[in-house]
Parts: sequence; structure tokens; C-alpha cells
Amino acid sequence: MFFKIQAYCFFCILSAILSFSIFIISMIGAKFESREPMIFRGFIVALSVLLGGLIWSTNVDPSNAIDVPSPTENVSPIITTSSSPQNVKFAKFLRENNIVMYSAYWCPHCHDQKQLFGKEAVKELQVVECAKDGKDNNYKLCQTKGIEGFPSWEINGEIYSGTRDLNDLAIMTGYQGNTNF
Repeated sequence: MFFKIQAYCFFCILSAILSFSIFIISMIGAKFESREPMIFRGFIVALSVLLGGLIWSTNVDPSNAIDVPSPTENVSPIITTSSSPQNVKFAKFLRENNIVMYSAYWCPHCHDQKQLFGKEAVKELQVVECAKDGKDNNYKLCQTKGIEGFPSWEINGEIYSGTRDLNDLAIMTGYQGNTNF
């Protein structure tokens, strides 16, 4: 580790020291007729660990590490599901009726709610970012509305917290369209 990644792991070193100490104590304190087989087995195990470590170290090369870009803006994760035509129509209905989803970029439940709609339908929703450090946030509005949990839905002036099944949301909002989500 030290030569390849130029770092050390305290717990790895501690584990190695404790393992070696247990081996030495068992050698000293044990009453065996012949210690040679035990020393031979210990040597074989140590050699196997050494070879495994050397093989692993040849595969670890920091210069080959993939550079993962870290986001500079605090935005929600990408929605990976696709929307059905019914989901898109429902999302448009929600927007037209001023039904608002209050969300936070770091909230896994908000992401789950958006995944239920799908990427095309989410573009139609009216989503308010409530995280103070989120991109394009409306933190003060969320505070004024008394939003305490995410996601929260504002339907006819009432706030409902939690991830909602699309069928339940359709019933709550009085949606009359196709609910085959």
C-alpha cells in the first residue's frame, strides 16, 4: 500500500500486527511434539498472503485511476426512468393546477418520487428546491410554507409529506385522466 498508493491503513497494519502476534504467541505457548509442521504451514500461509498482495499490487496503479468528476453545483441526481405518456399528462395536470412538489437535492425520497414520474414527466412538474445550499433554491418560501419533510406536496393549500404513489397522488388531486401509470 505504501509504495503503490502512498498511504497506509491503520486498521490494516493493526490487523497484520495482531495476526503476527497471535502466530508468535501460539508458537511459544503451544505444547507440540513437533513444531516443524506448524512452522511449515505458517510459512506457506505467509508466502500465499505475500504472493496475493504482490499480485494485487501490480493491478493497482494510481496513474490508471478514472477521474470521477465531482459536481460543483448541488443538484439532484439524474432521473434514469422513462415516463409513460400517462405520466407526462399527469405531470402537466399537476403543473396546470398549481400543485407543487417541495424537494431537496440530497433527499433520496425526493429522488424516488421523481423516478416514479420518469425523466420526461419531471420536466413538467413544478419542483421547488428547499435545500439552502441547493442550486436555484427557494429556501425562504419553503420556510414560509412550513416544509419540514421531503418530498412534500402542496395540494389546494395543504401540505402532504412523503413519497406518494402516482395513483394515490391522482386521487388526492382529483385527476380524471388515465391512471395506468
